Amino acid sequence: MGTFGCYEGSACIPEEKQREFTENVIKLLNYGGMMQFEQVCMYGKKVTLIKPVEMDAEGKVYFHYNYFEDDAWESAGYDTSRTYFFSGKIGGREFCDVVTAIHALYELYDGEVGFTQINGENVEISPCIGWINHVLGTEFSLKKRFDLWKYFEKYCLDRLENGDDDPMDSYDVMDMVPPYLYTAMGGTDFADIWYVSKGTESIHQEKLVSGSYPETIYKCRELLRQYLGEKKGDEKKKAWDKIKVLVTSKRGGRENRTAGEIGNIAQMSLRIPAHMLVFLACEIENKDFWTVWKEVHREAYTDAELSGYASDELTEERKVRIEEPVEKMTTAEYLCQNDSFVFWDTPEELKGKPNYYLSDDDRVFWWDGSEKVALSEKMDEWLTELARQHKHIMDEIILEERDKESFLNKMLSLLEEIEHFYKRIFCFQNMFYEFLQNVSDKRYIAAVKLLERLAQENREKGKVIEHVKSWWDITSRNVTHNEGRLVLKRYLGVMANRELRKLYFGF
Repeated sequence: MGTFGCYEGSACIPEEKQREFTENVIKLLNYGGMMQFEQVCMYGKKVTLIKPVEMDAEGKVYFHYNYFEDDAWESAGYDTSRTYFFSGKIGGREFCDVVTAIHALYELYDGEVGFTQINGENVEISPCIGWINHVLGTEFSLKKRFDLWKYFEKYCLDRLENGDDDPMDSYDVMDMVPPYLYTAMGGTDFADIWYVSKGTESIHQEKLVSGSYPETIYKCRELLRQYLGEKKGDEKKKAWDKIKVLVTSKRGGRENRTAGEIGNIAQMSLRIPAHMLVFLACEIENKDFWTVWKEVHREAYTDAELSGYASDELTEERKVRIEEPVEKMTTAEYLCQNDSFVFWDTPEELKGKPNYYLSDDDRVFWWDGSEKVALSEKMDEWLTELARQHKHIMDEIILEERDKESFLNKMLSLLEEIEHFYKRIFCFQNMFYEFLQNVSDKRYIAAVKLLERLAQENREKGKVIEHVKSWWDITSRNVTHNEGRLVLKRYLGVMANRELRKLYFGF
């Protein structure tokens, strides 16, 4: 048991887009907080380091840990040579959100239709696209999902292939787009899904509007009833064969076929999709539509003229709404966790305190001076105060030769102790090696001493971590992301960000 995500489609990225796609995958994994580990053993100490995901020499990426969730899941990865992404169990928090966004990216780049899914259920991907647009600076819309019939057809044929008795079961076209786009879903595709799901018996001649799509469907249905009529045996088989030929004929052939009953149906085929012609025939004869459609859909015509069923004004209005880029969503907004179990069983000593929600203050490692990470006024004041303390500590340091080895030993011991007490607080790889290269520099020595001070000052707040249950992901977020842990985690994030560190600490 567990939560699994996938992209159910060809995942075929056009060759000219593969490099761009790979760069975008890596960028989303980076901004989404996916991390890799390195373990360092020195002076009898073991320290775990983290770093953003990187490709190895073979162009492959492997990871299983999310920085914002502070939790590990089954291995996931990406192979650049095949533009192939894989994952195992992904949980239900930030790790899951980032993996789902990668699957949504496949849906956007794939030349064919496909579904972003979690545990086999289709995902409404507008939040994913909003985050993708924010991180990548793109303007993707939900336009592709408005190929409503293609998505419906793929879903049902895939389930038929898997042996499902009712391939339409559980499919709801309204799940494909967010509510604010429901009014843009009208049109022949939407009507076809309704007819195939519910039947056309609700269409009555006296209620039809002249020139409307339902009227065309009704006329075609009545012509098919006359054509199939009471035919039996070989005559019935020949009639079906003619329909199949018609369905797989090009437009010119159908236009030129005017004689007899099948000629009338051929003229109707110019104004309705092939799948509806097959469905109406199956409905009349009580045949299983999906079984029949599976046989002919690859060769079926796609040239029916469907314009004119809606006014030009309505068509343009729908087009504008469908093609409008999804509004950008920041990383903190996209990865925010707020379901009913996030703060479940919060211990008494934390009752009444504000709940923890991800903010840009937790994303100091990604700060680059742009709008992608906007630090709060409170964070600015805190860093300013830390910078003042750092300078004071630095002014009191008197360097001696033996301090080099002492500095290394102290830093390793401190990092080991912090992880042991506060749990899952890791130093960034780039910070660790930079500090190791500057063991005689007062600025770095003072930064480690300040880290030690913060670790001591926040022990009382941080000890609530003892309430962690057997599984991190079912423990209240107020425990796993308590104030004490956040102080240490944010400080290490600042120390690993040279640009931000220099802005406040001057080095």
